[in-house]
Parts: sequence; C-alpha cells; structure tokens
Amino acid sequence: MILSEISKIENKDKNKKLIKVKSNKLNKSKLFVVLMLAWPVAHWLIFTLFMNLQTLAYSFQRLNRFTGKMRFAGIENYMELFNKIINNTASYGIAFRNTFLWLGLNVLVIVPLSLVVAYVLSKKIPFYRFFNAVLFIPNIISIVILTMVWSFAWAPNQGLVNELLTRIGMENLTRVWLGDPKTALINVFIYCVWAGIGFNNLILSGAIAKIPKEILESAELDGITNWQEFIHIIIPSVWPTICTVTILGATAAFRVFLHPQLLTNGQYGTSTIALKVVEEVLGGGSYGLASAAGITMAVLGYIAVSIIKKFLDKREKEWS
Repeated sequence: MILSEISKIENKDKNKKLIKVKSNKLNKSKLFVVLMLAWPVAHWLIFTLFMNLQTLAYSFQRLNRFTGKMRFAGIENYMELFNKIINNTASYGIAFRNTFLWLGLNVLVIVPLSLVVAYVLSKKIPFYRFFNAVLFIPNIISIVILTMVWSFAWAPNQGLVNELLTRIGMENLTRVWLGDPKTALINVFIYCVWAGIGFNNLILSGAIAKIPKEILESAELDGITNWQEFIHIIIPSVWPTICTVTILGATAAFRVFLHPQLLTNGQYGTSTIALKVVEEVLGGGSYGLASAAGITMAVLGYIAVSIIKKFLDKREKEWS
C-alpha cells in the first residue's frame, strides 16, 4: 500500500512537471507568434490604414497659408481636380489620359508580349539562358541608372540612336526624342516595355515549365503547330498566372510616376496623375488637391481592376 501511494505521488509530480513544460512551450510559441506579427501588423496599421484614412481626411480639407492649419473645405478639392482635368489646367488632363494609357500598355502590350517571349524561350532556343538573364537585368538595377542609360542612348547629341541614323544616311529622322511632344511619351512607353518584360517573363516561364511534359509531347505527336500549342495548351494552362501578372500590371499603372519623372521630368506630355500628386506634395502645392487626386485614382483604379478581374475570371471558368 505504501509503495503504491508513493508511486501515485511520483506520477502526479511527473504529470505536473509535464504540464508545466508544455505550458512553458505553449507560452513561448505564443510569444514568438506575437513578436513575429507585431512588426507587420504595426506597419499595416501605421503606413496603410492610418495613412489612407489621413489622406481621405485631407481630401476634404485645405491648408490656410496664413495660419498654417487645415480647414474643412467639403468637396472643393474634388471640384478643383475635375476642373483641372477637364480644362487640362497644368497638364492635369494629359496626366489623367496617360494614366489610363499606361493601364492599356501594361495589360494589353507588356503582358501578352511577355507571354510570347516566355513561350519562345521555353522552347530552349540557342542562348535562351542568356536572353533570360538579359531580360531580367532591368529588374535588379536601380531605375535611376536605367533611365540614365536610356537617356544617353536617345540623347540628341552623341546619342546611340541618332548616331546610328546619321551613319545609315537617315539624318532627317534624328530628333530630341525625349524632348519632342510627338515622341516623348512613345519613348517612355518603349522604355517601360523593355524594363517590364523581364519580371513577367520570369513568372510566366516558371508557370510554363510546370506544364506536364506528357501533354506537350502528346500534342506534338498529334502534329499541332506551335501556334496551336500556344493558343490551346499554353494559355489555358498558365491562365491563373496570366491573371496574377495582369492584375499586378493593372494596379501598377495607377502608381507610375518615376519613369516620366526621371526621363522627362513629367514634361512634353508624359506626366501622370501619380506624378502630379508627388509634385503637389513635394513642390509646396495643395495637400488637399493631392489627396483628392489620390483618392479619385484609387476609386477609378479599383473599378478598372475589378472589371479586368471579372473578365479574367470569366475566361478561367470557360477553360476549367
């Protein structure tokens, strides 16, 4: 009896120790989770939620330059913004147009072109690894360096393009490419295509590589052409990835400001609404107007991206 009671007591002590150890481990794991989540949650609360709410509040306020305080202004900032866009005051109308041109460029040009490039390189043509590396280089080099090199290449004096045109006897085509309203925007668009294909190509190439080889081999045995393979096998197989890349490109279109700022300083018809917001804030302009422009483009961007996503989802359902 005494031995059995002693063993019971020892078992109870062991159980208590095990419970205590498990409790300590659980507490440590909870502390670890809390610490890991603390920074991203705090970052989101401060730089996303708070900043967006503050921007929304500023869009209904105007700065009193005599007192240095913000005053409630209702929808004055929005009315001023719409008037500037309609009348193209300070090139706001052109900036508004260019923002949606960038949307079309990202969705209708860069994504399809990236898909074609990814498909061609997936065929392992000669030097395909080299081409993959070259296409991705713009994504690992500072945009400041990239735009500087691009500007040098298209410079009116001693620029690579004008020098080449002169050497082949086409001097009449030489011009100030980034300083001519007729060619500046197109030139910036070409730069965006060159710099934007690499990232999309990397993502789409990974998706194409995951397509089972058996499917492609059986299709090849059936005698389908590369075009038929691209349309009926590649596109449906990587459609979810295409949707992701398209949505990323669509949302990025409403945040473009560095490219025109660094290449043309937003002049010669290349500005965007995002660049106008930056100029208003950094140039001592109206915080209220900048906030109203940001909120307006956020709403329009949400509507545009929602429409694009709805179309993409509809196509995915047809193929599934």
